[in-house]
Amino acid sequence: IGTYNGLFELSPSKKDIVPLPIPDYRPGSNQFVNSIFSIPESASTFVGTEYGLYRYNTENHTLKKTPVLQNHPIKAMASKDSNTLLVGTDDGLFTYQLDQQLVKRIKHDSRNRNSLANNIVWSIFKDRSENIWLGTDLGFSLWSNRKVEKILPIYQLTASSDGNRFYKINKDRNGWYWLGGDNGLIRVRGLDDKNTESSWYRMDAKNYRLAHNRIRDIFEDHTGLVWIASDGGANVFDAHTKQFKTFTIVDASGRRNAKWSYDILQDGQDNLWVASYMGGIFVVSRSRLLESKGPVIANRNFSKADGLLEDFANQIVDNGRGKILALFYNKGISSIDVATGKITEIKDSAGHALDQATFMLKDGQQTVWVGEHGELRRIAPDGKNTLVRFDPVGKGEVTAMAEVKESIWLATSTGVWQVNKQSLKTELLRYGQRISSMYYDAEREQVVLGGIDEVVLLPAQNELADLDGSKKIVLTAMYVNNERFGNYDYGLRYKNEITLAHDQNNLRLEFSDLDYGNHLGYRLAYAFKGKNETWIPMERGDNKVLLSNLSSGNYDLQLAKVDVAGHVVSEIYTYHIQIRYPWYASYWAKTVYALIVIFLLFWVVNFFRVRSTLKWERRERRKVLELTKMKMDFLTAVSHELKTPLSLILAPVSQMMRQTKNSDKKKQLDGVHRNALKISHLIQELMTFDQVEQQKTPLQGLLTSQVDLVAYSRQIIADWQQIPEYSTVHIGFVTDVESFFIQTDVAKLGSILNNLIANACKYNRPEGGVELRLKGIGPDVKLVVRDTGIGIAPEDLPYVFSKFYRSSLKEVSAVQGTGVGLYLVKSYCEQLGWTVDIASDQNGTAVTLSWKHDHVNDEDATDSIPVGAKRKLLIVEDNAELADFLRNAMQPHYDCRIVSDGSEGLRLIDGHSFVPDIILTDAMMPNMGGIEMVKKLRQNIVTATIPIILLTAQNDELIRREWVAVGIDAYMAKPFDLDLLQIQLLQLLDRKDKIVAQLRIDEISKPTEAIAVHSPDEKFLTNVTRLIEENLDDSEFSVQRLSELTDVAARQLHRKIKQLTGYTPVEYIRSIRIKKAALLLQQKKFTVSEVMYMVGFSNASYFSKCFQSEFGMSPKVYMEGYL
Repeated sequence: IGTYNGLFELSPSKKDIVPLPIPDYRPGSNQFVNSIFSIPESASTFVGTEYGLYRYNTENHTLKKTPVLQNHPIKAMASKDSNTLLVGTDDGLFTYQLDQQLVKRIKHDSRNRNSLANNIVWSIFKDRSENIWLGTDLGFSLWSNRKVEKILPIYQLTASSDGNRFYKINKDRNGWYWLGGDNGLIRVRGLDDKNTESSWYRMDAKNYRLAHNRIRDIFEDHTGLVWIASDGGANVFDAHTKQFKTFTIVDASGRRNAKWSYDILQDGQDNLWVASYMGGIFVVSRSRLLESKGPVIANRNFSKADGLLEDFANQIVDNGRGKILALFYNKGISSIDVATGKITEIKDSAGHALDQATFMLKDGQQTVWVGEHGELRRIAPDGKNTLVRFDPVGKGEVTAMAEVKESIWLATSTGVWQVNKQSLKTELLRYGQRISSMYYDAEREQVVLGGIDEVVLLPAQNELADLDGSKKIVLTAMYVNNERFGNYDYGLRYKNEITLAHDQNNLRLEFSDLDYGNHLGYRLAYAFKGKNETWIPMERGDNKVLLSNLSSGNYDLQLAKVDVAGHVVSEIYTYHIQIRYPWYASYWAKTVYALIVIFLLFWVVNFFRVRSTLKWERRERRKVLELTKMKMDFLTAVSHELKTPLSLILAPVSQMMRQTKNSDKKKQLDGVHRNALKISHLIQELMTFDQVEQQKTPLQGLLTSQVDLVAYSRQIIADWQQIPEYSTVHIGFVTDVESFFIQTDVAKLGSILNNLIANACKYNRPEGGVELRLKGIGPDVKLVVRDTGIGIAPEDLPYVFSKFYRSSLKEVSAVQGTGVGLYLVKSYCEQLGWTVDIASDQNGTAVTLSWKHDHVNDEDATDSIPVGAKRKLLIVEDNAELADFLRNAMQPHYDCRIVSDGSEGLRLIDGHSFVPDIILTDAMMPNMGGIEMVKKLRQNIVTATIPIILLTAQNDELIRREWVAVGIDAYMAKPFDLDLLQIQLLQLLDRKDKIVAQLRIDEISKPTEAIAVHSPDEKFLTNVTRLIEENLDDSEFSVQRLSELTDVAARQLHRKIKQLTGYTPVEYIRSIRIKKAALLLQQKKFTVSEVMYMVGFSNASYFSKCFQSEFGMSPKVYMEGYL
């Protein structure tokens, strides 16, 4: 037993614990024992402590210090074999040969990704396959027992940190290896992990210079000379000087050369054949080339003009039968007769070019092998062409080939393959890692593979393909709906049947083949058992099967290992997965469904029977509706004809009511007026509802005017208070202001209020109350109609705004109604942009109208008759009786003229005999109607601004849109209220006067010469502007100073200037300063700085910012751009 304080022995028989002193231990230190390991074959137990390794002999019970690994903290131990002890320390892993007492250290090398992960080794474990697992500070390291390849990084061969991708490897007869790539040529004595003699030939090397770093081919001729083909031409190695000599080979014309050499070979006549880029193929005498001192003219030069496929040959091979084969990458292969120079193209048995060829090799039997994309072509000495597919899945091109005993080895982007030369059987020897060169060392029976910054040594034995490792597959984890299924000790790997609930149908299964030395690219694959099962490979390194949204039922999931071709290479494991059916898919549920289907069949039969009955009823209903429509059309036409006579009743009655002093007559006239209004209201409601019902117009388009909501509401309340039917109901209006002007459609507002008050009165209790309240004067306005009536049932509230809806309660049914009123209220509110809400309980109902209110200046709003000079009023009306009535009514206040149609009105105005201030016209008249007359007036600049009121019996929305489009300012529907007409005339004239006054004020506010002023507002603003201009250069001039000069309180001054100009006093002063600055800049007599001080600014950036805000450009740009 090893402890922090020493080693102890426990006797099973005596049950005694006896301490075992550790000899020669560092005095004063705890005898910390980290590890104990026993090797039965050597009858020894090794004890690892913090300060060394000790050996305990189990035969004589002695503990001695080992001669090695002293002063090393021993953390873990294991046996590699019966004679080798593996020792993990804080300084790496050590192998201890017991018989020879030899120790070898294995450590982490930052340049080698395959070295030990970290030098601090905490644990060592040997599995059943005798793989060694090492636990370090930086994770696991695996020492595979089956790994037969050996990787030599480039730094182990050269002791240099530079890199090189090897494209050609060769070994000369003297035992030197030549490794050529894209960063020069390396000459090394041996390929092992010991430090060996090496030379690196490069363009920048001081002692080993080379013409170019890009090596294409390495060739040893019959005499032992080493030649290389590079992008610097053909070179030969001088073994005495250890330097390369470069040759310049050109054709007879001197225009073509072998500067970029790609391949070299020697024929039987001692000639060198050099394949080049864009120069074709050169043939030159080897002896003449070696004796040359300068450029050498080739004996022959073959080019595209001579029959080659291209001038760029990648590879040349002597087929041993008097012909040289030249490969052109992805173009084809040409054959050159050495004796005659005749060039032919080699094709396949079907006569197609070999345009997929990427590499070429000749074996010892004079057979030429051509590597293509995923295929290998054998061209026998007799010319027979055979194609074998070695990679049934991949399309990787062949990058290197070598003859290895009875096989051809070839490298692609997917791995290294072996093809038997006789049987053409293919095998994958090594998966992954792109290999770019290959050489077979027959002396050592190993294959040298060249890659990026490393070479790989593989034994040439064919049994490599059998080292496929474990073929067992186990289920390591299962997640159901993203939650781990079962506990870690659930024993999942020993189960092959899984039963889950219906909602546990999202599975993630994780598998492992327990093979951590997979060199052949095996992958796990799965398939569902069935007739057309398809094996689906999993991604390498991610052995998970995702099964989403599985339907209820039984599934047989099969797992196996497959090779790169998709062939199963292991036992097939089957997992039975059952997803239970939910209750609604069980057998008894299906029985219920069957009964429901039978019931539905009976229901369908009954449905068609009822539908036939309903069809007959709809046909009868359609006839009734058609008859009703005919009646409605008749009533609408009659109502239209009643409009004008009703106007002639209402207008005189209204005038008589104002003029009479007799109370009895006034009472009689009031009754006539009230009933006439009731008739008018019924006619209007009938026409409005008909338009909405027939959907002749969408609820869009408004004819708005400015109206005093307080006065208008009081008028409506007063009208309802006069109705005897509701004399017992207290009807009142509550507001906090005397006047409140809004811009709205007066007709729709009246319809809304009248419908709401009518409902409040009809469904009220005796001695009840109705209150119209205006509150929230400001941005948010609310108009509330509240009553103390019978209320609305909660179940009826959602439907009260529906067309024709009426409650089924007895109290409601007892009151006569159509169910249209609230429908019109809702429609009109949506059109006006208002919201309507309703709340009700047993104490009554409250309907709230709310909207956002934009301020309307109402200081000058008035309903008084203008004084002074009379305004000119033109009345255009074809009904002489109505025209005379209007003239008589308006004569006290206006200078009136009457014409009978639009054409007479135009002649009157065009002749300048009478230019009206306002026009009152009928819509429909002979010769020329009111609409056409307005169009012509609006086209004349003189008459374009005259206010116009249209009198009409029509109230169609499309027609109203046409009125707005042509420029009608307001309209009055017949019959009309004379008082309301007079107010409308006053408002239009007042609006025109305000526009004229504002234009004059705008003119006054400009810092220009004085103009004539008339109104008090104009005089006030003129005085303010003058005072500002007089103090323009005073940067301290403020609103307080202006208030003192004008003798007006600051608050009142703020309100008055804001009302007249729309600016606050501060903004108005700044505006005058900026406008004055613009005038000064236009003169171009002062600089920008001078102007700034002249108008009272002291900060240049603030002045520029204000000027930019006013004119959209800086002062400098404004001055430069002003002409």
